[in-house]
Amino acid sequence: MKITATLLSIPPYISTTWDNIAALHIRPDGSLFTLVILLKSQDQIEIPHISKHSVDEIFEAHARFTEDHAVLKKPLDGPFGFTLPVKSDGSFESLATSMQHNPDQADLPPIPESVLKKITMIARAFGLEDTAFAKPEPNCNCVYCQVNRALLGDAAPAEQLEEVSQEDLKFRDWDIQQTADKLYTVTNPLDTNEHYTVFLGTPIGCTCGSKNCEHIRAVLSS
Repeated sequence: MKITATLLSIPPYISTTWDNIAALHIRPDGSLFTLVILLKSQDQIEIPHISKHSVDEIFEAHARFTEDHAVLKKPLDGPFGFTLPVKSDGSFESLATSMQHNPDQADLPPIPESVLKKITMIARAFGLEDTAFAKPEPNCNCVYCQVNRALLGDAAPAEQLEEVSQEDLKFRDWDIQQTADKLYTVTNPLDTNEHYTVFLGTPIGCTCGSKNCEHIRAVLSS
């Protein structure tokens, strides 16, 4: 069983992303439970003999995913009318294709720094910044140009943005911490609830259950 911020995998019954799941409910099954999963395709999957601990973990992960996506789809505060470009299937569009330079907004006031940081932080976390952006106009303060400058690390015409170090811009797949001799904790930097323990002794192993997983490779390459 694997439960992450984006994935539910319970072999041999199901392995899918949370955005394909419409609802969950359970039925008592002696001291255990039967988990009933309703997919957005209207298919229903029943998984027997699930422990109370696993049920709690699955429901918590689904609730967290649902709340996070509700936040991402909600317009940010202010008069800017900006939302993150979420497609109907739950994936994300390129920011460049969802936004355009707007000369009519050239004299907009600077986007509040807290809002701009929120936009750029989420965009970078989901890999939404890309090279398809046209360069921002030097004297334009439209939403497109302001967000573009923030992603490129350029100063806005009316406001100097805080300098971002190369370390801040570097995206990490995993945070790795040595906890004992040959023992490491590997944590997802975007979801600290997803973490694994890797042992580099004999035999090499990981709590995810695979002997050739990305968590072991991440430790070996660190």
